[in-house]
Amino acid sequence: MAAAQQHGSGLPTRVTVKVPGTSANLGAGYDCIGMAVDLWNVLTVEYAPEFSIQIEGEGAEVLPVDNTNFVVLGVEMAFKQANMPMPKLAYFCQNRIPYGSGLGSSSAAITSGLLAGLVLTGTKLKCIGAEELLQIAATVEGHVDNLAPCIYGGIQVGVRTDSRWETQAVPMPSGLRCVIFTPSTPMSTEEARSLLPEMVNREDAVFNIGRTALLVLAFSSGRLELLKSATQDALHQPYRGDPKVMPALFPCVNAALDAGAAGAFLSGAGSSIMAITHGVHGEPLVQHAGERCDAEVADAMVAAAAAVGVTGKVYTVNPTTLGAHVVKVSGDSSKPASSRMRYRSTRSSSGVGTTGVTFEAAIMRGLAPDGGLYVPESIPTITPEEMKEWRALPFAALAVKIMSKFIGEDEIPPSSLEVIVEKSYATFSTSHVTPLIKMSDDGSLYLLEQFHGPTCAFKDVALQFLGNLFEYFLSRRSSDSLASADSATITVLGATSGDTGSAAIEGLRGKKGVEVYILHPAGRVAPVQEAQMTTVLDENVHNISVDGTFDDCQSMVKALFNDEGFRSKHRLAAVNSINWARIMAQIVYYFYAYFRWQEDAASRGDVFDPTKINFVVPTGNFGNALAGFYAREMGLPINRLVVATNQNDILYRFIQHGDYSARPVHPSLAPAMDIVVPSNFERFLFWFFDNDAKTLASAMKSIKEKGTMKLGAREAECMERLGQIFVAAHCSDAEIKTTTAQFRQSRNYLVCPHTATGLHAATQHMTADSSPTHGFSSIAFATAHPGKFGDGLTESKKCPPALPPQLDGLLEKETRCRSIPHKLSALRGVMDDDREARDDRKAAELRLADQTDGSGAVVKAMLVTLAGAFVLRWLTNRK
Repeated sequence: MAAAQQHGSGLPTRVTVKVPGTSANLGAGYDCIGMAVDLWNVLTVEYAPEFSIQIEGEGAEVLPVDNTNFVVLGVEMAFKQANMPMPKLAYFCQNRIPYGSGLGSSSAAITSGLLAGLVLTGTKLKCIGAEELLQIAATVEGHVDNLAPCIYGGIQVGVRTDSRWETQAVPMPSGLRCVIFTPSTPMSTEEARSLLPEMVNREDAVFNIGRTALLVLAFSSGRLELLKSATQDALHQPYRGDPKVMPALFPCVNAALDAGAAGAFLSGAGSSIMAITHGVHGEPLVQHAGERCDAEVADAMVAAAAAVGVTGKVYTVNPTTLGAHVVKVSGDSSKPASSRMRYRSTRSSSGVGTTGVTFEAAIMRGLAPDGGLYVPESIPTITPEEMKEWRALPFAALAVKIMSKFIGEDEIPPSSLEVIVEKSYATFSTSHVTPLIKMSDDGSLYLLEQFHGPTCAFKDVALQFLGNLFEYFLSRRSSDSLASADSATITVLGATSGDTGSAAIEGLRGKKGVEVYILHPAGRVAPVQEAQMTTVLDENVHNISVDGTFDDCQSMVKALFNDEGFRSKHRLAAVNSINWARIMAQIVYYFYAYFRWQEDAASRGDVFDPTKINFVVPTGNFGNALAGFYAREMGLPINRLVVATNQNDILYRFIQHGDYSARPVHPSLAPAMDIVVPSNFERFLFWFFDNDAKTLASAMKSIKEKGTMKLGAREAECMERLGQIFVAAHCSDAEIKTTTAQFRQSRNYLVCPHTATGLHAATQHMTADSSPTHGFSSIAFATAHPGKFGDGLTESKKCPPALPPQLDGLLEKETRCRSIPHKLSALRGVMDDDREARDDRKAAELRLADQTDGSGAVVKAMLVTLAGAFVLRWLTNRK
């Protein structure tokens, strides 16, 4: 933001622009005529602490993510034009124009960057008699057949005078459509130009001049029957349409014309082939199918291409008279930058702000160096106005609003956060992400289904987001020329009692720069849960079965995080709910559920308090319940959080009776909750002890060494305070079975055993007049799909639930997993050996690349020499 302030007050700090795709030449008008089409790239540029580029859509895998990208060059040109130093900016490109396919993707990139930069610098350019924007852009592109329609829209004819480029709009008839076949194999402009002869003969030049004039006449007069002749070409299509180069060109052109197209041609330098169709005047989308041939032309082009072995995509779009334009401008550099939310360790005794870390550091580290958990230095509050504004937002938009309270714009620009969130929840089977279901006629009980993600468990809500967050931070680091190569890699290490592992693996599989190690207790997770992890065979996924309990797995993970040498060597990152990003993401569905509950208020009448709600949360490691606590502190009107446990009930005993003592783990029908020491409870205790890290450290030491924690002289006061927020209930395996049967019979609704603990707790507290939950509606969480636990429940065996596609046939798939004893040295050995093997493989690849580069340079030199000799001979013999 400092760079923006140097440029003068009042300038915007963020701009979004849209630029259209274009088709150059239109057959005969080589390098001088082009048309804008309704395919758009959207670029957002904003001030940021570090340079970064995010690309979504077309070209995302191949376009550069450094300052050689054309959008960056365009912005740099604008700052140079304004005589301003180039600041650090974040770029987000949403590309819908096919890359390297003759549809103006390069011109769109240059134009979008230049336009965005001009807005950020406050630069105004002359157009009348100067067309300065076109002149600047042409210094990179070199010719204006794509640039002019990209900037100004419509059909443009560009000519070069002695001093500058000029362009003239050609009237565009209504009713036109463009049917575009884009082969799967792109072709660069440079490659396409290399196919052309250095000189053309007089007859071909005259042919094209006449056809170009006819082309202008056809459009300007509306005599579209002339297009068949007007789009013929003698200068470039005969060379580029060679069967060895673009075998589909002439078959597609002829097929399109035979199917009724008015004209057809190679778009720009290729490889896209465009046909122009027309009907009567007016909007093509509402014209009778019998009056148009768009579909027939598209089918004919696809079939013709397939006949010569070429596949691709078909786009049917309108030409557009709208050129590059600004969508949104925001920010004001005369205003101070928003304060950055910082994070501190629960075990740090330093004052606020003295040792706080950034959001990125808290997320990438996971566990603080002193062994504590990261928490925000302050909990943001939500105003009544914001609650009213957020009420109707879809889940993803609401998530952006809530997460923005914990993430400064200078850490993740708003446009980037929006993309991360949208990408994370696009994998869910419902746009609601966590839909709310009514479970009682009187409105006393609702169920929030949290199993619509890729692994059918509530963990998906946080871990899909966390995986994309890791990817974003690593991508940003890899684009930083000053960063080390290792800084763009991490090793995610986590332990699971069931659902966390599969959700983490699904969110991180195949991610560049990420290795994933997940520990699970052998024989103590459901078969489907284990298969969800071990059937993922991606190279970066490593499943490890530990001979022990979940708490044993978790203690091994924490021990390695607390080993600074090992942690640094492997660049460890946390995926368990000790990672703050998971808690933050889970806060969202509390707000979303509350807003959906309010929408149903009319059906409840006056029986229940309309202003507050109970949330019933099955929990083992306390992460899900902790998110509800933070939502309550932010201002969500929660009456009580009902903590539901299974027979491993340390949280129940503490909340109801003040007894926080560890007991041996007893395997249960709800295995994901078989936890003795809930890690996330430390974050709540930090708040509970008034952010006193010293008192917390003493309590955690007692828990570690003695397996218990005492509240001392303040016990009565603490228990009263605790009771204002939480109530709790525990549930035996027998009660899980009874509850499952009850809801199967009364509501024809089958639940997983973890959800059953919550429904048991809700029923128990709702029927007790003395409970502080009485008189309020309750929302219980359905944390996993029942199909994941069918083998353990009688009701599931009686009436097996319909399995989601991702669970069907899972147990028959190939698996990969390594087994180790409950020894830290065994885990160290596995990870060290893997790291050494990866380093050896990388070194071998680099040696091979060096050898290839060396021989490639020799071959390249030989080819250049031969090509030079051939050109010299050709020029000598040419008449």
